[in-house]
This record gives sequence, structure tokens and C-alpha cells, in this order.
Amino acid sequence: MRLAAVGDNITDCYLDAGRMYPGGNCVNVAVHAARAGARASYVGSAGRDERGDRLAAALREEGVDVSRLRRPAGPTGYATVVNVGGERVFGPYDRGVARFRLDEADMEFVAAHDMAHSSYSADLEEQLPALAERVPLSFDFDSHTGDDYAAALIPYVTYAFFSASHLGEAETGDLLRWAVGPPHHRASRTTGARVALATRGAAGAWLFDGRELLAEPAVPVEVVDTLGAGDTFIAHVLTGLAAGLGGRETLRRASAHAARVCTALGAFGHAAPLTPDIPRHPEGFRAAQTPQ
Repeated sequence: MRLAAVGDNITDCYLDAGRMYPGGNCVNVAVHAARAGARASYVGSAGRDERGDRLAAALREEGVDVSRLRRPAGPTGYATVVNVGGERVFGPYDRGVARFRLDEADMEFVAAHDMAHSSYSADLEEQLPALAERVPLSFDFDSHTGDDYAAALIPYVTYAFFSASHLGEAETGDLLRWAVGPPHHRASRTTGARVALATRGAAGAWLFDGRELLAEPAVPVEVVDTLGAGDTFIAHVLTGLAAGLGGRETLRRASAHAARVCTALGAFGHAAPLTPDIPRHPEGFRAAQTPQ
């Protein structure tokens, strides 16, 4: 399976540990898909600085194609993170040069893959219809669970992912049924994903394919850091379904890999000392908020 991850990157800076790690939803999905055996590519933008160099080097080391990685002048984005009572809490962040627009060469490159993945953090919403015309699209809606944002994009998405730890069981089931839509719409692709998934933190993960609603409990581990667990889950769902494993086995494997990521800092390793420009004592940390 050939997967192109298109969009955001960021450097996760852990102030307590004095270490930084390459990351971002699309970067993490590309890396974990490659580790699962996919031929993965990353299309994005990182600055010509130390963080950008480390990001590009880590992706190459992981076997991810970075031939469409832009390197404009300017900083690679960062997010500062501390641990408060076992929960990750984000402080000041800067997206740097991560925002970009796909050109025709990018579109042609992505079209040579079996699937593309993007996310709400990528800021590429207006280009998703054109992308979806060329290749099946996976999209991480995060906590946009059935709101106007999700409603506008769901017609273009084949694999829809939601973070639904704030929803109850009945609400989660309703969300996934809404995302997939009724059978006559699925056949015409006028609305609705082929498969919809929801992660629910300690309550596990759910999958709906239009026929069967499956639930998988969370794998108990000693949690060190949850950053990147959801992205790992996405990568293993996509590779599992592409390999024909079936929904239940795919859920089981994806949940196990996501749990394993929670046992160490960073989404996929490649730690380095913080760069000098990272704020060491930021004010105003806010819990459970992902940098946009």
C-alpha cells in the first residue's frame, strides 16, 4: 500500500525533559504507516533550520519519501509541552512555515499513491475536493464530531477519524452512523465515508463500516505520554484495512500499537536537545488543546 500524508508538521518540545521530537499528525501517520510496511510519503513544509533538518532526517531514516517536502526560509513550527498530573498540557506554540498549498505537481505526486491522509491541522480544506478526486482520502477530524466543519468535508472523505472521548456510547454510535451515511448515499459517494472510526481514550475505539459497529477496549499500559497515540492508531487502521485484515483484527492491532506509543515521550522517537529559541518557562499552559 502506498500512502501519501499531506499537511501539518510540528516539533514537540518537552520542557520538563529538555528534549524535542519531530511530529505532527501527518508526519506521525506517515512514519507509523512506513513502520507497518506501507510505502509512505510526506508532503509538507518545514523551515530551513535545525528543527527542519531533524524532521527531514528522521523521515528519511524511517523510510518515508520526502521528495515533496518544501524547505522555505523561516522557522519550523514548535509546540511546548509539559506534564501536569499525567496529562499533556500545551503552552505557547508557533506553526512556523507549516502552512502551504498543494500545486499541480503535488497533486500528481499524491495521485500515484493508493491513498492520501490529511488532518484538520493541515489548513488544506479548500483543496480536499480536488485531492479526493484523485485518490481515496483519509482525514482526521479530531474533536470536530459532526459539526458544520465535519459536515462540509465528509462527502470527500473515504476514511473518517474522530476523537470522541467527550461523547457517550450512544453519541459515538450516532456520530459514526452519521459519518458513513445511508447506503444509497454511500453507493453514489454524494455523502458519507466508507469507514468511520472514533477513539475514546481509556474507553477504547469504535469502527463502523456501514454494516457492523465494532468496539475495541483500550490496551492497559503504564502511560508516559499520549502524544501521537491517535496518529499511530490511524496509520495502523489504514494499513490493516488495506491489507484485508478486517475491521475487528484491524482495530485490535491499531489499539495495541497506539498503546505502545503511550509508554515513551514523542510520537516516534528521534529525540534531540531543545533549540535555543524555544521558550523555557512559558506562561498560560492550557490542558487538552492541540496547536492549530
